[in-house]
Amino acid sequence: MLQRLLPFILLLCSHHLYSQLRGNITDVKDEPLAFASIYVQGSTNGTTSNIDGEYYFELPKGSYKIVFQYVGYRQKVVDVTVGDKEVELDVQLEAEAIELNEVVVKANAEDPAYPIIRKAIAKRDYYRKLVESYTCDVYIKGMQKLLDAPEKILGQEIGDLGGSLDSNRQGIVYLSESQALLHYRRPNEKKEQMISSKVSGNDNGFGFNQATLMDFNLYDSYIEVERQILSPIANNALSYYRYKLLGTLFDEEGRLINKIELIPKRAEDPVFSGYIYIVEDLWNIQSVELYLTGASIKQPILDSLIIKQVHVPVEEPDTWMMLSQNIDFKFGLFGFKVHGNFEGVFSNYELNKQFEKGFFNNELFRVEEGANEKDLTYWDSIRPIPLTLEEEQDYVKKDSLQQLWKSKPYMDSVDNKNNKFSPIDLLFGYTYSNSYKKRSISYGSPLTKLQFNTVQGYHGTLDFTLMQNFDDYNMRWFSVRPFVNYGLAEEKFRAGLELRYNFNRTKFTQLRLSGGQQAKQFGFDPVNPTLNTLWSLIGRKNFMKLYDKTFGRVDFRHELTNGVFLRSSAEYSYRRPLVNNSNHSIFNEDRIYQTNDPLNPANPDESFDPSRAFKVSVALRLRWKQKYITYPGRKFIMGSKLPDFWVVYTKALPITNSYADYDLLRVRIQDDFELGLVGFSEILVEGGTFLNDNRLEFVDFHHFSGNRYFISNPDRYTNGFLRLPFYEYSTADRYFRAHFEHNFKGYLLDKVPLLRKLSFTTVMGASFLYTEEQKDYLEVFAGLDNLGWGALRLFRVDVVSTFRRGKYVDTAVVFGIRL
Repeated sequence: MLQRLLPFILLLCSHHLYSQLRGNITDVKDEPLAFASIYVQGSTNGTTSNIDGEYYFELPKGSYKIVFQYVGYRQKVVDVTVGDKEVELDVQLEAEAIELNEVVVKANAEDPAYPIIRKAIAKRDYYRKLVESYTCDVYIKGMQKLLDAPEKILGQEIGDLGGSLDSNRQGIVYLSESQALLHYRRPNEKKEQMISSKVSGNDNGFGFNQATLMDFNLYDSYIEVERQILSPIANNALSYYRYKLLGTLFDEEGRLINKIELIPKRAEDPVFSGYIYIVEDLWNIQSVELYLTGASIKQPILDSLIIKQVHVPVEEPDTWMMLSQNIDFKFGLFGFKVHGNFEGVFSNYELNKQFEKGFFNNELFRVEEGANEKDLTYWDSIRPIPLTLEEEQDYVKKDSLQQLWKSKPYMDSVDNKNNKFSPIDLLFGYTYSNSYKKRSISYGSPLTKLQFNTVQGYHGTLDFTLMQNFDDYNMRWFSVRPFVNYGLAEEKFRAGLELRYNFNRTKFTQLRLSGGQQAKQFGFDPVNPTLNTLWSLIGRKNFMKLYDKTFGRVDFRHELTNGVFLRSSAEYSYRRPLVNNSNHSIFNEDRIYQTNDPLNPANPDESFDPSRAFKVSVALRLRWKQKYITYPGRKFIMGSKLPDFWVVYTKALPITNSYADYDLLRVRIQDDFELGLVGFSEILVEGGTFLNDNRLEFVDFHHFSGNRYFISNPDRYTNGFLRLPFYEYSTADRYFRAHFEHNFKGYLLDKVPLLRKLSFTTVMGASFLYTEEQKDYLEVFAGLDNLGWGALRLFRVDVVSTFRRGKYVDTAVVFGIRL
């Protein structure tokens, strides 16, 4: 009995030890001041006001000096005594009393802000390294609201999003609160533990509020917001910012604060505009109000992003820490207009904390078990920012809707609507769902599977997928996918079956069984089937070469330990050559198709003898210092600053004399890295060799991803070639290839008037290949990326020059489309 009563007793005791301070913060016109900072002087015990200017936080009994602070307004310090009863305190803040009496700016003279900024730049590294380590409490409230939503998208009705939208097409679509512990140790070790999480409308969910994702430290040279944004006090900031001293003011301790306006030299540069407040003599940051636009980060869908921070002194003589941060943003996409914000309160800092050995590891963020099981009493007791009336109503409404959303009658009614079949579904695909049982069956659009090649002629594939989920978050699922293909010219059916079982989302364990018969390309599908269809029917050129494959295969993947990922497979296959059966084309009837022999396109006969193979392949990916975040039952990979290292070994077992017999070893290094304002680079280097080639066919050669079209997919440029002929460099010997690409983002074009407003980016790169038979091949390219309109930035164009054995071959233009 005592164990059951103990939590209740402790809760009663805590209410007797603490009392609540609450009120409203407004300006002199009684307009609410949203996200103002309120804290106990000399500490980081505080909170911020909500969007309506309301605030509250709990204090032990006693007397305090409470500081009320808002960017652009004069601080106010109020003496408060907290007793047994709740204390109500409404505060009005006056606009800053800016003084410029002693500042005289002569014509063509440097603004007095510049000496202040230079001193802040000189002290930047000092303040970046000042605090060796700390732990603090972090409360974050995130909210996203639709300001407008279309009735339909691509003819499909949007509805009211399950009751989230009102009659004006407005409503909160995401509301979440979290409480966490944030740990830091210099130079860049961080770990965050989410203790509690509440998501409106989902009592089993976890919010994506993370302090580590809101880490905008202006003492660093760059802040990551889609691209690297230059800090206004970075060493090279004077080349990108203009500064204007708007005046000086005094804080509650009599410190003189300089208010400086930040003005980008070029609107499209990756820099902030807004205001920064620098403390005289200390030359540190007191607070900031920073603005970003979509143009400055090359994201046209973004309207604006506003970052506000307040720093407070916590330890003499010059240790200040961030108390609050507010991130406010607006964006639009496909008719949706969204306004959102994330409010963070950082409190109860424990500076220079000693952490046990091994505390900091590759786990950046962890949601503790039971974090989403806290009741309303808990949230009412720890929430430092009052909910607005709209937020309170959203919790109540979504709690009711959640019960409806989870009910079988509601799920069935939604399914009945979505499962309606129309004749047009025969062409564009169809899915039948049973949401309550977490089951669906679907087939893809036959239009996308209707294609042409010279072996099969016109051919189409019909495939079905049965999916069974076993939980709400797709952590464990099973799928069955049968398929059938028929070629009109070949007059042949091919069919197969694929089974997949996904065990978990923590080790990414998956088993796949597949088998059947296919008309398969040599290599890893180097020729795009859709492009091949168009080129064949319009230009009478068929680059795709096929062979017949009857196979059975087992694939298994599993993360052995963090950063060590295993992929393995075993496959039996019977490979037979194929020949052309169609000479059809819509245009260019005088042109003759090449044969289906990739080595000798003039050979009309079968290109190789039928053969069998039993292959076992093991691939290991080693990623040192792989960072990740952990939710109950789920793991999310955040990557690493170090390269990926792949080792792939394939063994063809000579079961009889008719089976292939070879060993292939491949090693690959792959990386991408930021270079500040200059953009980012991607690199891939791979080498391989056949340790033995006792018995193999051209099917078993190592093939490379080439291209002979003037269209390609830019997402494959660092793993393939833009102009390499198909199969010409395929090898059964040693090879080496390297790919490099650099995207300057806006570093070059932002300096060119008019062009910088288009948000295009410049790219350049090179790809190199060496094989024993063909020697060296090189292509270099340069172009424009991020082409398109609004949010549809799918296009790219490159000029590519090729060289063979050191001699120039040709130059061509390649258009890129991300599909």
